[in-house]
Amino acid sequence: MASASQVRVALGALGSGCALTFVLTQLLSSPPKAKPCPSEKARKETFDQLAPRWDVLVRSDEFLAGIGKLRRRLIQKARGDVLEVAVGSGRNFSYYNTGRVTEITAVDFSRAMLEVADEKRKEVEPVPLRLKLASTHRLDFEDSSFDTVVDTFGICSFEQPVQALQEMRRVLKDDGQMLLLEHGASKWEFVQGMLNRGIHRHVEKYGCYANRDIPKLVREAGLHITSDQRSHFGTTYSLVCAKHPPKEEEEE
Repeated sequence: MASASQVRVALGALGSGCALTFVLTQLLSSPPKAKPCPSEKARKETFDQLAPRWDVLVRSDEFLAGIGKLRRRLIQKARGDVLEVAVGSGRNFSYYNTGRVTEITAVDFSRAMLEVADEKRKEVEPVPLRLKLASTHRLDFEDSSFDTVVDTFGICSFEQPVQALQEMRRVLKDDGQMLLLEHGASKWEFVQGMLNRGIHRHVEKYGCYANRDIPKLVREAGLHITSDQRSHFGTTYSLVCAKHPPKEEEEE
């Protein structure tokens, strides 16, 4: 019989939110017929519909997978003027160190999600919080505006992930940091096979491409990974990135 820790690992292998449903679906069903994944508009509608019950939907699976601890560990690194993209329902708000953060600007392309996040303003007090309806693909901020850019489980939902990451890099200060907590491709062939097998069904239901090669996308966007920690069979990525390569890399 599997231990409690083994169960948590198995659930976490498929990321946050819908891991249990995803595993059972892939094990018990036949592969779906090949078809195009939903458009950006269709996935936005998915998030709008799920927004009022999003926190309830993902709470238990995030707890079992230990996602809250991963969020806390990463978000507490944020400092200065912060931009959080794809903020969703504001699940990171309670983890910010208000002694290190001067202001938080949070954007999302779903108005319904922002309405849920707006109800959590007290979690970041006394830090000023600005909420803005915007796509990460086109950020309405000047170059080098933020000390920290945060994204948690957003790369999986971007229509053009490299373009979104390039925009995030553009608005990051030269000495700033980008904090990414993502789920994506696994280093385990069996787990990756499950991700690939159910990707169409998963995107339709949750608006999420859970099988993307996250480090590859990050590097294609011109970012430099300074810290890379993995969990859940390598499918959960905790990355700290810089806008420019470290000095030692420049000197080589």
